[in-house]
Amino acid sequence: MTTLAPPPPHLARLFSRLDAADASDPFLRLAFEFWRTKRGSRLMPTASDVSPGPDSIVAHVFAFQRPQKTDEWEVTGAGSEAAILLGLGSSGKKLSKLLAPRIAARLRRLFETVAETAEPLAAAFELLVKQGRRQWIEVLAAPLSSKGRDVDGIYGGIVSRLEEAGPTAR
Repeated sequence: MTTLAPPPPHLARLFSRLDAADASDPFLRLAFEFWRTKRGSRLMPTASDVSPGPDSIVAHVFAFQRPQKTDEWEVTGAGSEAAILLGLGSSGKKLSKLLAPRIAARLRRLFETVAETAEPLAAAFELLVKQGRRQWIEVLAAPLSSKGRDVDGIYGGIVSRLEEAGPTAR
């Protein structure tokens, strides 16, 4: 596992784990390998390079674009499982309009960090969903570029698992 320098406080508060694209989930590891293959010798692939992805991971992956250097990320594609976790609804495809605001806030910070560094990141966090249950969310975010220099898109994946919460989380 490649661990980054201590994350800035705004990221440390949001994520229990932040790594240099070293995801623990098998689907996210496959998504990262796919991104690396499509990148080749370039700094980052284009959105068309990674779409469509392999059938084995398509349900868990997503793509976002940031049109003309705006501050708003817009989803351009999401597999069935990713769409559910992201809370994609009929209210639009902007990150700020997702039906899962706690996830959207974390993704926005993660996407901005990936856009600044042009490096892929894997992150994990937990949400308490019911008394005695918690939901672990793991995310991969990797940069995309339409011109090969500036990050204007994110390719990634998202997975979730439910667990019994420990005594301190209750």
